[in-house]
Order: sequence, then C-alpha cells, then structure tokens
Amino acid sequence: MKKTLSFLLAIFMLLPLLVACGGEPSEPAAAVTGAPASDKAPDAPDLPDADTLDIAGDFNILVAGNWAWNDYAAEDESGTVIDTAIYRRNRYMKEKYGVDIQNEDIVKYSSAMGTGLGYNKIYTEYMAGESRYDAAMIGTYDVATLAFNGYIRDLSEINYLDLTKPYWDQRAGKELSMNGKMYYTTGDISVADNRATYVLFFSKAMVNDYGLENPYDLVRDNAWTLEKFGSLVKSVGGDDNGDGVYDKNDTFGLLTPTDTHLAILSAAGEHLCEINDKGEIELTLYNERTVNLYDQYLAIVTDHSHAYNYQYDYLTGKTGLTSSNEERIEMFNTGRALFYSHTMFYMDYLRDLESDFGILPYPKLDAAQENYGNLVSAWHSQFVCVPAMCTDTDRIGIVLEELAYEGKQRLTPAYYEKTLVGQYTRDEDSAEMLDLIFANLVYDVGIYYDIGTYKSQLTAMPRTGKSLTTIYDEHYNEAMSKIDEINAFFHQNTTEDVAAQTE
Repeated sequence: MKKTLSFLLAIFMLLPLLVACGGEPSEPAAAVTGAPASDKAPDAPDLPDADTLDIAGDFNILVAGNWAWNDYAAEDESGTVIDTAIYRRNRYMKEKYGVDIQNEDIVKYSSAMGTGLGYNKIYTEYMAGESRYDAAMIGTYDVATLAFNGYIRDLSEINYLDLTKPYWDQRAGKELSMNGKMYYTTGDISVADNRATYVLFFSKAMVNDYGLENPYDLVRDNAWTLEKFGSLVKSVGGDDNGDGVYDKNDTFGLLTPTDTHLAILSAAGEHLCEINDKGEIELTLYNERTVNLYDQYLAIVTDHSHAYNYQYDYLTGKTGLTSSNEERIEMFNTGRALFYSHTMFYMDYLRDLESDFGILPYPKLDAAQENYGNLVSAWHSQFVCVPAMCTDTDRIGIVLEELAYEGKQRLTPAYYEKTLVGQYTRDEDSAEMLDLIFANLVYDVGIYYDIGTYKSQLTAMPRTGKSLTTIYDEHYNEAMSKIDEINAFFHQNTTEDVAAQTE
C-alpha cells in the first residue's frame, strides 16, 4: 500500500501539469481517477454484488482532530486533484450503492488532546445510546482514549472489513492491534497518515554551495546515520548580523521544532512502547541504544550556533514560537537553513519556493540498523473508527471497505501526484525517498496513549536538561500503572461487552 511512487512519478511526468491549487484541472488519466476496478482484480474487496444490497442512504462520517484533513468532502471537480479524487470517490459510492457520503467537520487547532471535540462527540452519543455517525476520523489522542474506554468498536469484528487487504495499512495493523483487537486504523481511505509523517527537507543549493555530500547518495549507500546528519548540521552556521545572538536572522544547519525528539526515536528503530507477542503494551523506551540516541541528538539540537529550535528560546528558557512560519520559509528559501524538520503536509507551504529542495527520511541511528523509521505524528494525524453504539455494522463494513479500496484507486494516486509533480518535488530522487519513507511508517502506541507523560518529557529535554535515564526513572511507576490499566482493559473487554452494559 502507498508504494511504487517512482513508477507513479514516471507516469505523471507524462501528463499535462495540473493546477496545484484552485483553478480548473485537466481531466486526470485513469491512473489518477481510478476507473472502477474489475471484480477480478487481485486486491478487490470481497463484497456482495451491489445489486443484491439495500444500503442506500446517507453515510455520516465525523471528522475531528488538531490539524487533520477532511478526505470525504468535495463539492465538485473544480478544486485540486485531491478534491477531484474525493468528489469522484463519493460519486462512485452514490452511483454504485446509492450511498451519500456526508460528514461533520469539527477540526480545530489543539482540540484533540485526549478528551477533545471528537472524543466528546462520540462519548456523548455513547452515553445517550445513539449512533448518529456511521464512522469517524478522529485525532490520535482522542481516538486512543475512545478505544481505551470502549466507546468505539473492534474493527476486526465488523463483517466485510478485511484489514489484511493492501489498502489498509499493514504496519498500523501490526503496531496498533492489542490482544487481537483493532479499534482504529488507517490506510488508503485517507491521506492523513502520509501528511502527518515526519520528514527532513534539505536545501540543494546549500549542499552545493558548502560542497557537502549528496544526501540522496548517503541514503542509498546506507550511510545516512545520525552521526553523519550531525556532521552536516555542524558544517553550516553563522552569526550573520554579528550581534552575538543566534536567532531567525542567522544561518543554521537545522531548523527544528521540539517534537522531533519523538520522531528521532522512531528513526532509530525504537519505540516508547510496543505491542508484544501477548498483544499487550510493553514499555520499551529505555535501553543502551536509546540512551546513546538522545546523547547524540541533544548534542546536535542544543548546539544553538548550528541548530535553530523555533519552539524554544534558548536565551530565556521559555517555550513558544521564536519565529513565524513565513520567516522560517524565508530562511529556507534564502539559503539560511540546510535542513528543515517537519511533517509532510509542510510541502503545501514549500511548493512556491524559488530555491530547490529535496526530501529525506530521518537518519538511522547507525548503519547496522535494518530499516529507516518515519513517525506518523500523533498531534497531526487522525484514524478511522466506528462508534460502539452503531448497529448496522454490515453496511458500515461494506462502505468503509469500498471507500478504502477506492481510496487506493483514486485518492492516494492524486495525493502522490500533488506531492510529486510540478512545484512540490522536482526530481526523481525525492520520489525514491518517498517510496522509502512511506514504506517505513511508525505508529507508537506509547505516544498515542501518553504513557508516563514520556512524550512531553522527551520534547522538553532541551529546556529541562534532563537525561533520558532521569526522565525514565522519574516517570516509570506512572507509566507502568497506566500500561497495566490499559492491558487489563483490552484483555477483559470488547466493544460488544461494553455496549451490552448499557442495554
């Protein structure tokens, strides 16, 4: 799922350039629009013939999150290629099944932190014994809390949902399934997981101007390690105005937020928590590799003459933005930042840059590490779930399965085209890197369930100066208490058990 980007790029480069935003796009080719696939397609969903079904009517989806994307609403085909793909998927569902995809959008900044807007909508329905929504795309922290309290259904028990199909993310299936239960997931039904993936952007002009090694070649040669990344960061830096202060007016090897302290853990092939062979959450944050990781990474990001943290003022010790988005884009565009750490959605802001840039995975900790790892940001993403009080689960399973499959046919190719063609990325090397990035997404339940508040403690390390050992020890008992509580719940309950208690 969500692979073969280089192949798609080769196809798309032969197409007329589409308008990136607004305006009238030319008619996309079949590879983009996803003409209805034959029932004989190897990965086609195993669903009843549409003529035998009576599932017509509105299908209501709640969309909620901190910084999420509505992949279910499009009025017509006059917007972006993604809008067109959404519109055509909805039209396909109407024509084939008589199903009208409807949604309520309550996306709001910082509104999904565990008991936010999406959580409260589903919780209120549950307490009232209602099921106004057939499905939902809920911000990560909220959906995890819903799962932990039994307010959403186990997707693996819904007929016609086949989470082993390639249009459902198999990595999410492995890393989010607990005790055989899968309460929320993602895949081609949405591009939120791709948009929320941490990546590194780099300035090609600065690589050339400073005579640096080609980062693409480093990735290909298995030499893209944290040590190499740090050496490149430290090769660039200057107090441009000579005021003795390193701030937004100067030049750096790295622009970074504090959240990358979570992303770098995934990049090293490590997790705050993992699902073990028993299907339980297990605390895995602390070991020799992670201690080494944070020692190295802190040495890079706290070298303020080479790394600029735009969420923390090292002079005053205060958290908060130290530069605007526009100022950081200008820094990157004018050769004053070699690397820029962010999530993939930031491509929307970089598309009009005059200066050429590339995309990279986060570096491995060392060359012995087998795979790269790219964290799907909990704060930025959202996941598919089904409210526990829904009763027509056969209909829900059919619609969600078809939406996911048609997402693979239409939505995902449209997103890749928007990502790869024209003003977004400008070379086949970036397409190769995106193949690698999307093939190695990481979903960390320790972050999603906020185990031991470690996620906040890790991001605060530059400010607090605490070592990983100190953080781990101080919050260990709190972490284990919550892990025990969550594991006990998933062992003892199913959504059916919880729902039955209200009858």
